[in-house]
Amino acid sequence: MPRAAEAIRTPAQDEKLVKSRRRQIFLAACRVLARKSFHEASVKELALEAGLAAGSIYLYLDSKDEIIPLIAESMVAEFVEMLPAIRERTVGDPRRELIDVMRAILDVIDRYREAFNVLHHEARYLERRPQYRTAMKKIGADYLGAVAEILERGRRTGVIHFEDARSAVHAIHMLCAGWAMGANNLKGTDKETYWREIAAIVEGRFFGSANGSSTSAAAR
Repeated sequence: MPRAAEAIRTPAQDEKLVKSRRRQIFLAACRVLARKSFHEASVKELALEAGLAAGSIYLYLDSKDEIIPLIAESMVAEFVEMLPAIRERTVGDPRRELIDVMRAILDVIDRYREAFNVLHHEARYLERRPQYRTAMKKIGADYLGAVAEILERGRRTGVIHFEDARSAVHAIHMLCAGWAMGANNLKGTDKETYWREIAAIVEGRFFGSANGSSTSAAAR
């Protein structure tokens, strides 16, 4: 960019450019990670895949390790963007809202299936490092907090039943995450079949009444 243009660029334009470049890098990382492991991939390869000069990637990331929180941040951002429409569509029914939120989570995981597996494996190590701990916790809170809020709202209105909120949220997350984590065992199983199974598990466990019956929300 010419120096004159650089000088008049506004902070809003800078922010928009950074957001665009980070999205570009995220999508490139997903493509690279579909071919090889995180540790085999090089920063140069990620930059070239993103259409950037090798050195310029460091304008948007401090190190290769920052690819992991970038993947988490990008996937959670896509999920969070769906929440207002889900809330409007489910018109105050926490059961339908939970099922629709689970479906949104599954769809995001499916779009970036290999990258999600890398994220799931590497995040636990990254979270032990002080420079990443706060950011990773914030991303996790945005994601898991949305599920927890629906569960608690459903419990208050008597339509969702569980004993421990953290366990319930984790169980729901793991059911959705299983589509990526269990990819080798799920060869030959399509996403819709997997979806019907995990939706039925959640409905049977969390929506069941005192007499053991349940009301299906997934089919609505």
